[in-house]
This record gives sequence, C-alpha cells and structure tokens, in this order.
Amino acid sequence: MQTNAFRAPKPPSTSASGLHNFAFAGLAPSLSIVITSPVDVVKARMQTTGEPGTKKCDVSMFRVLRNIIRVEGISGLYRGLGISMVREASLNVLRLGLYDPIMARIHPGYKDMKSSKETGLPPLYKRLICGSLCGIVGSLFANPTELIKCRLQCAGATATGHSYQYGGAVDAFRKIIRSEGVLGLWNGAGVFAMRNALGSAANLSTFSALKANILHYHEDSIMVDTMSGLGSGFVTSCVMCPLDMIKTRIQNQPTDPVTGRGLLYRSTSDAIVKVVRNEGIFALWKGFSSLFVRTGPHYVLTFAIYGFLQRWKTTVTN
Repeated sequence: MQTNAFRAPKPPSTSASGLHNFAFAGLAPSLSIVITSPVDVVKARMQTTGEPGTKKCDVSMFRVLRNIIRVEGISGLYRGLGISMVREASLNVLRLGLYDPIMARIHPGYKDMKSSKETGLPPLYKRLICGSLCGIVGSLFANPTELIKCRLQCAGATATGHSYQYGGAVDAFRKIIRSEGVLGLWNGAGVFAMRNALGSAANLSTFSALKANILHYHEDSIMVDTMSGLGSGFVTSCVMCPLDMIKTRIQNQPTDPVTGRGLLYRSTSDAIVKVVRNEGIFALWKGFSSLFVRTGPHYVLTFAIYGFLQRWKTTVTN
C-alpha cells in the first residue's frame, strides 16, 4: 500500500493566529515609541504650560525642545521611555488586537483590514463603533502606565507646570499606591478613555478606509501601510488633541494627600471650563504641532511594522 510522500501542511489554528495578532499589536507600537518618544515628551511639557499658579511662557515646540536639550541634555527627551514602551504595548495589544475580532462579529464576512478589498469596507458607523470600543478597553487596561508615563515626562528642570519627583517607573508606582491608593493608578481614566474612544474611532476607521481604497490600485505592502498610517495620524491628531491636553493636565495635577483628589481640577468638564476661561478656547489645542509630529510618524511606524509582521507570519505559515 502506497502512502503519499508529501502531505499538505495543516492550516494554522484560529487561536494561534489570533495570539500572533495580539502579540504583533503590542510589539509594533512599543518599537515605534523608541523613535517618537522625544516628541511625546515635548508635547507633555507644552500641554502643562499655563497651569493655574504658573508663569506664562512661550509654548512653541522648537523652544521647548531646545530648552530640554540645553538644560537636561538629550536624555531629557527620553524621560519615561521604558514605561512608554510598556504603555504602548498594554494599550495597543487590545486597541489594535481586538479590532479585527470585534469587526468580524458585527460585520458578517469580514476577516481583516486587508480583506476589505474583496469583501467590501464595513460601513462608517461600524468602524467608528468598533474603534471606540477598542480604544475604551485598551485605555482602561493601560491607564496605570499612562499615568506614570505622563508624570515622568512632565518632570524635569525645564518643566513649567506642576511636577512629581519620582526615581523611575517602579518608584512612581509605589508612591502613587502609597499616597493615592490602588485606585489612584486610574486617575484620569475617564478622560483617557474618552480620548482613546475618539482617537481610536478616528484612527482605525480612517486607516481601514484609506488602506481599502489604496489596495484597489496597489498590492499590500509597507508603502500602503505607511500612506494609510500618515493620513490616519493627521485625522486622529485633530480629533484627539483637546482631550489629550485635558488628560495631561488632570493626570499631572497635584493631589490632596488625604483624599487623593486633584487640587486644580475636579473633573474633565471642570478642567475644560477652567482652561477655556483662563487660557482661551485655542488652549485646548496646545501641543497640536508636537502631537501630530509625534502621532504621524508613530502611526506610520506602528502600522508599517504591524503590517510587515502580519505579512511575514503569512509567508512563514504558507
């Protein structure tokens, strides 16, 4: 009795494929932040300028950048880099990793962003809902790392707003729990969730639409991901900037040592009212230039690496 010398390889299991996508979703942005971290630090410093009780000063991106390098050195631009990488991984492993599984649930026939060329792009409202859900879930999971990152980045010799003096991410973690309790790690979680609900809705819906349209003219490649990532980064920056600025103010404000409540802002709405009243409506877009300079390249790198890893996985399994 003859047996076949060659057997067709077994297709990869759905669970293994899903785990790969979650791993890639966490890895891609954590690598990207190594490049874009300096602009993230500049953005945080710009957004805390003008807080109640601080002096008015120029908040142009290049002036802030120059002051940090002059006083703190190049290392000042990489404050909180380690926790920033953890933050990106913990946020995006769910924000990016859940998008395709959730969309497949609410849109029959959907497989992934690349398959939209054959199956059709899901309607805008579904992309917005899916992006918002992913952003909220990811932000609630990642808020402790976001809080620590924010406070570390806003400290330094050139910081103009309130700043916490921590010896590093682990020291910050211990001191926050000691002085504000475990729930203190979710300080600003509400505005962070709103920020990411809007940001992810804009980011993921725009990216998927741009990629689906470009794929009609070009094969899937790193260039397609790059163009789609840059376009989605601009839209995301426009939508997300006001809440990003408010989030930074809330998470970086001094807190009451007894109650753990903020001393400058009681809530998201209170912070918005005070910023607009004291600094003007356009203060909500403080740091927009640095946000886009950070967000544009960050999403370009994130989606380029994410797409590359997915194509590499497909090549290896085939």
